[in-house]
Amino acid sequence: MALSLTACGGGSDNKDPNTSSVEDNKISYTELPNFINVKEGEKVTLSLNTSGANASNLNFTWTVRGVDGDVPFTGQGTDTITFTAPEVTQQSSLSISVKLNTSNVIGFVDQHSSVSVADTNSNTVTPQPDTGSVVEELDLSVLVSGSTWMETVHQYIKTPRTEGGYDHTTVKVSRPFDIVSFDQSEHTFSAQVCGEQQSTNVKVDDFFANTDCTEGTKSTVLTQGQDSFTITKMCGDDVAATSTFKQVSENTQTSFGKLAVNFANYPQLAETNQLCGIIATSHVEAKDGNGQTLTSADATVVRLVSQYEGSPFELSFTFGGEPSDSFASLSSVGTGNFAQLETSLYPEISQLKSDSGMLRLDWDNTDTHIKAEFNFDLPLSTFEDEEVTGNFELKLD
Repeated sequence: MALSLTACGGGSDNKDPNTSSVEDNKISYTELPNFINVKEGEKVTLSLNTSGANASNLNFTWTVRGVDGDVPFTGQGTDTITFTAPEVTQQSSLSISVKLNTSNVIGFVDQHSSVSVADTNSNTVTPQPDTGSVVEELDLSVLVSGSTWMETVHQYIKTPRTEGGYDHTTVKVSRPFDIVSFDQSEHTFSAQVCGEQQSTNVKVDDFFANTDCTEGTKSTVLTQGQDSFTITKMCGDDVAATSTFKQVSENTQTSFGKLAVNFANYPQLAETNQLCGIIATSHVEAKDGNGQTLTSADATVVRLVSQYEGSPFELSFTFGGEPSDSFASLSSVGTGNFAQLETSLYPEISQLKSDSGMLRLDWDNTDTHIKAEFNFDLPLSTFEDEEVTGNFELKLD
């Protein structure tokens, strides 16, 4: 989209030839794309395409940042930069930002872009189970009543594509829970999972019962260490899914971060550390018949569970991209991204999906530790959209 800037200080009724009109000082530029896909080693050029009589006098500050730090580029200070996408071992992303330093120009909005970098040199590496501590049966006595544990689930799904090749999907889910009881003889335990009002009975033998193997024979590997154990579902020699449990605290832990929510027409949720949550991420790679990556995509879901005026409260975000991306749209129209909250106190705003908004994510976010600021609108039928703003930090590592 082409936009205009105005350089201040011009204009005169006397038409002095040494001054210029506001119209003469207009400078146009093009917004950066929100998202682009590139391959590792690919040369990337981003430009604001400024034009106008004074465009050459503008000075811009750019940053190009990846998960391992800043990426070198050329063109600092100008409206155009060029860099080489770094080598990566898996799908990764870069965050781009640019600010205008020229003080006598108005109308410029800081630009941000996310660059997804695909790994083109390696096939998907299938993980292998931890065979150093294999056991015939899990010792569930470590699940002391009242203790808090963290469950981390990984699933590796291979789906054939109709045009040949296959989709390889990696799903990761992290969630805390409190132990209620266990039964060693039945290989079961009862737990209060974050976000659930009732406790859940879990049977070890039923883990990943619905996992189908397209190749190889399905089997289960049990491993156990001090204050941790893992249930691994195998398809032949390949891992199909794992669920790892690690003790977080010998006593019930109620804080996994902090949350603050501001409403335009409802009571505020002042910053609280009474927060638990769930983080789910997925990474999909479309591969050809030779195992080379054609395209890839990421998605993230964050559920935040707390209390609001003495009642259960949940706020969730679903967006395409990784937790470390600089921002994500929260418009449900055409993107599939949205924010949603649940509260029994105000049913008119409960379970509505956001109509528009933005999630600004921290540079250092991971798939187990996410910090963000948010703003979004909930479409109400009775009056103007309800504006919701706030921030959160959820730490599950």
